[in-house]
Amino acid sequence: MYAIIACGVFRDEIEKIAGQLDFPFEACYLEAGLHVDFDDLAGALKEELESCKDHDGIIVAFGECHPRISEILAPYNAALLRCQNCIDAFITRKRVEEIADRGLYFYLSPGWVKSWRDMFERMSWSQEEARFQLAPFKGAIFLDTLGNAQDYEDGLIEFLDFTLRPYEKMSVDLDHFKSLILEAKERCDLGRGA
Repeated sequence: MYAIIACGVFRDEIEKIAGQLDFPFEACYLEAGLHVDFDDLAGALKEELESCKDHDGIIVAFGECHPRISEILAPYNAALLRCQNCIDAFITRKRVEEIADRGLYFYLSPGWVKSWRDMFERMSWSQEEARFQLAPFKGAIFLDTLGNAQDYEDGLIEFLDFTLRPYEKMSVDLDHFKSLILEAKERCDLGRGA
């Protein structure tokens, strides 16, 4: 049995593809806002890694969200997804760069729509501060990873009202995300000599 320790922002996507993964696993989801405080993130990761150390391997579904994440994972048979952040996990770094040719965008996935208020509060961003911080962004792009964008309309409108950033929707399949998880599982297998 493998363990997947994931940022809570990935919960719905992991649950959606669970039946498509060719290995048994238990998933644990950490709070989505932990990445805004490196100490909190390191503590939560270490605690969960320790509780999963007897699994066949540990897949860590995070991006490079902590400057020392490799150090944190090193004592365990743990493999981090090969992506810079949660957006790269869904649409690849190349696709992000292509979109950047149109301007700077703030990305929202279903997990982000559910968590942005908590994240902003953790950073002490009032409405005025959020509008100031997001002013350079042309808008927001909602990554419709679950194929149900209409269910997030109210949350997207709240984000628009809070930040004054218009949004657009982009359909995303989960093939890239699934491939990152499977590749991390392969690295776990190599780490234990399977």
